[in-house]
Amino acid sequence: MAKKILKISGITLLVLLLLAFILPFFFKDKIVALVKTEVNKNLNAKVDFKDASLSFFRHFPRVSLALEDLYIAGVDHFKGDTLLQVKELDVAVNLWSVIGGDQIKVHAVNLESPTIHAIVDKEGRANWDIALPDTSTSVSTDTAAFNIALKQYAITNGNIRYDDVPGNMYAQITRLDHSGSGDFTQDLFTLQTKTSAEKVDFSYGGVPYLNAVKTILNTDIGINTNESIYTFDTDDVQLNELKLNTKGSFQLVNDSSYKMDISFKTPDNTFKSILSLIPAVYSTEFDKIQTKGTAAFEGMVKGMYTPTQLPAFNVALQVKDGFFQYPDLPKPVQNIQVDAKLSNPDGVTDHTAIEVSRGHIEMDNEPFDFKFIFRNPETIKYIDAVAKGRLDLSKLTQLVKLEKGTQLGGIIHADVFAKGNMSAIENQSGPFTAGGFLDVQSLNYASPAIPQPVKNGNMRINITNEGGVADQTNISIPAGHIEFGANPVDFTLNLLKPVTDIIFSGSAKGKFDLNTVQQLVTLEPGTSLSGMVEGDVTFAGSNKLVEEEKYDQIKLNGTVAVNNLKYADKDYPEGVAISRTSATMNNDVITLNELRGNFKKTNFSAIGTLNNAIGYAMNDETLSGKLNVKADKMNLNDWMGTDTATAEASASSDPFLVPGKINFNLTAAADEVVYDKVTYKNVHGNLQLANETVTLQQLQTEALDGTIAFNGTYSTLRNKQQPDISISYDVKNVDVQKAFFAFNTVQQLMPIGRFLGGKLSSQLSMNGKLGGDMMPLLNSLTGEGTLFLIDGFLKKFQPLEKLASSLNVSELKEISLKDVKNYFEFDHGKVLVKPFTVKVNDIEMEIGGTHGFDQSINYLVNLKVPRSKLGSQGNNLLNGLVTQANNKGIPVKLGETVNFNVVMTGSMTNPNLKYDLKEVAGDVKTQLQEQAKEFVQTKVDSAKAALKDTAQAIKKELLKSAEEELRKKLLGNKDTAASITPAPNPVKKAEETLKGIKGLLKKKDTTSKN
Repeated sequence: MAKKILKISGITLLVLLLLAFILPFFFKDKIVALVKTEVNKNLNAKVDFKDASLSFFRHFPRVSLALEDLYIAGVDHFKGDTLLQVKELDVAVNLWSVIGGDQIKVHAVNLESPTIHAIVDKEGRANWDIALPDTSTSVSTDTAAFNIALKQYAITNGNIRYDDVPGNMYAQITRLDHSGSGDFTQDLFTLQTKTSAEKVDFSYGGVPYLNAVKTILNTDIGINTNESIYTFDTDDVQLNELKLNTKGSFQLVNDSSYKMDISFKTPDNTFKSILSLIPAVYSTEFDKIQTKGTAAFEGMVKGMYTPTQLPAFNVALQVKDGFFQYPDLPKPVQNIQVDAKLSNPDGVTDHTAIEVSRGHIEMDNEPFDFKFIFRNPETIKYIDAVAKGRLDLSKLTQLVKLEKGTQLGGIIHADVFAKGNMSAIENQSGPFTAGGFLDVQSLNYASPAIPQPVKNGNMRINITNEGGVADQTNISIPAGHIEFGANPVDFTLNLLKPVTDIIFSGSAKGKFDLNTVQQLVTLEPGTSLSGMVEGDVTFAGSNKLVEEEKYDQIKLNGTVAVNNLKYADKDYPEGVAISRTSATMNNDVITLNELRGNFKKTNFSAIGTLNNAIGYAMNDETLSGKLNVKADKMNLNDWMGTDTATAEASASSDPFLVPGKINFNLTAAADEVVYDKVTYKNVHGNLQLANETVTLQQLQTEALDGTIAFNGTYSTLRNKQQPDISISYDVKNVDVQKAFFAFNTVQQLMPIGRFLGGKLSSQLSMNGKLGGDMMPLLNSLTGEGTLFLIDGFLKKFQPLEKLASSLNVSELKEISLKDVKNYFEFDHGKVLVKPFTVKVNDIEMEIGGTHGFDQSINYLVNLKVPRSKLGSQGNNLLNGLVTQANNKGIPVKLGETVNFNVVMTGSMTNPNLKYDLKEVAGDVKTQLQEQAKEFVQTKVDSAKAALKDTAQAIKKELLKSAEEELRKKLLGNKDTAASITPAPNPVKKAEETLKGIKGLLKKKDTTSKN
């Protein structure tokens, strides 16, 4: 009996284990479909994931759903910015909710290696605001597909970045581990959290408050979900070695208002804990440092935070008799005294005060004293600042441990002061005083991380003031010098009216090795940059000109040359090489005197001019200019690629967007251009970019054994997803077969070309749209043209072969053609071929009708054939048609020539032919005229519809422009002291331009030919 029970139990356990392995495969598709449905239904973002998996074992007894390589990317204003990228999102859900119902109950959420980039742009828009609004007007009784009954969550190895442009705030958290547990289904519950981060960086107003700080925060948070109140009280907060006790509450009053009452303080007064916040000291053998002295750090924040109100706050730091020394270094840093406070008693912004009333430090018995007090930032702007002392950098290695291999030298001597009301400029009277100097001599710096050392740095910054008015302060660098490796740079700088305007002028002359860029910024993996930049420029302008966007009045003069530039990245591993570039700057005009380079085995050169380059880079103004470009051999198949993976995705790609702020004329010439299977010789013509439109003018080339001339436009002005095209060409003496197999459009317009041989000339004008893969949307094409077959032959053409077989006339199976000209029109997938005449010996055919891009045909043929040419089968057909006519009471008298009316339907490869006599069917010309009339009417109707759509699109654009202009009028005159909108980042502008160029050259699907 016991064995039987064990046997049954074992079998049952085995079945359950087997089901645990099998069931995930049954329910995987259901859950994946639900996830994607809910995401697409609720989020205005681009969301996808590589794969999904189910497991009964990971969170037993709950089933685990894991999404691999999940990402959420922005659209519209944040297109191209990734909000969230997660290696794995693991969600634990209730098993029975998966099996039995439409609701899936979520119990736990785990994120492995998430990267989050939260952005608030200059317009105040947040990239995480992606939830679609509820547009329903009635109360829905439907239940959501997911029911959040969350009990725990976790983030492992996370990286979070926060960029707040209007708030001038930046934060970054590196290698974040965070977990929380609590009953989220309750109105009142306690959330137990554990948090650690390898590095935390935070800056506000350009001032770094935390720099690479290792952080630990463990606390229980009391949550009141009804009132959105969060309370906490913990002594487990640690910033590097600084421990804090903190307690208080935080309430979300509404979307933009918060109520808070928070206080914190250090539990002990050791100087070493405060010292740990200095990254250079903390990063090297901090545990061995000997310290003395005391430090106190405490603060509070209390009150409401709204867009117009601050809470009261008070943060104080005091350091007395600070001292630290590495045990294996000969000298200490000592006598450190700091008394600093940041306060606001009532939340009124103008009552904010920054007070570093005392600062003193001694390094190798060299004292350095400083003070900084700033009060009433919105009214009198009172400042009292002093810095005085001397620092021998060569002795710093005797005081502080630096990275192994680091060399540092030079003297910094400072004696500067400023005191008084900066607002005194309003009546041009004091009291205000400022003066002094900052002298840098023989600055040298080298480390293993910087292959090009900085050396021979010398400059003196002079500060003078006249008349006791802050705005009459002058800051100048009369002569500065610094060397990056073996490349010297000499510079000057002068600043006037620092309060009201900031008028600047200066110069720079020297060389810069682009290899040094890799020392200053982190390039993307696979990216390399080298080359030498030489410049000799002068500049002058003012902050007022920048704010008023009068960039044409900013003076920029001189010359810049770039030699041996090489750039490569993962998309273009072969890279681009610029052997020589020389440009002259004359204010807002840049003249490109010379440019020579190579890209994918193409040698090219260019000269030209650019106008308003500063306005384009700084404020998205229109860039105009002229450029003359020459190239030898271009293989566009190599430029654009033929990657099959890209080909599969091409249908969902975006078309190339013509930049809206470009007005450019380009004259281009190339000795040879290869695209797909066609080689174009002696290519030359003009290209104009303006109004989001590319206009092609008189592009001429030799190809397909003939000559081709192109004119046309490509525009994304009205439609960004389906660009408008307008093309005309004049083709002369090209090979029919080569043209047919070279161009997809020719195959659709002239399918008979597959069966034609010889030479032809053609003229065509066409309008239509392109899809996201940059291929024509065939049903959108409309136009007209002519075909002139100079000398050729037609064979293996099914409609003709069937006609020859039915009439038993062998001469019609393969016919010679000479000087055959026809006219055609096309619209929405259908081509109208106007009547034309073909003669084959004594046989005459008048042909006209329509065919579709789908290869369907509907042609009428008036065939005049001598009866003597008809074989037995043809005569039997003729006799049958005569009998049918007589039976209808239509007398038919046959002569030596028989007039057949032939109706061809079906398709090019499977035609249907219907025969009749002219005496019965009537005049073919009349029938063709009716057919043409019907075609034209359809074309007119579609043109009216297109015109209506165009009018609607233009109206929409005008309304959008008017709305933007109104917004600028209403919001553009804010107090700049209260809200400063930063100018566009020219580096980011350059990155966006490069992305656009890469998009134009990205790999295309060449299985379909344009």
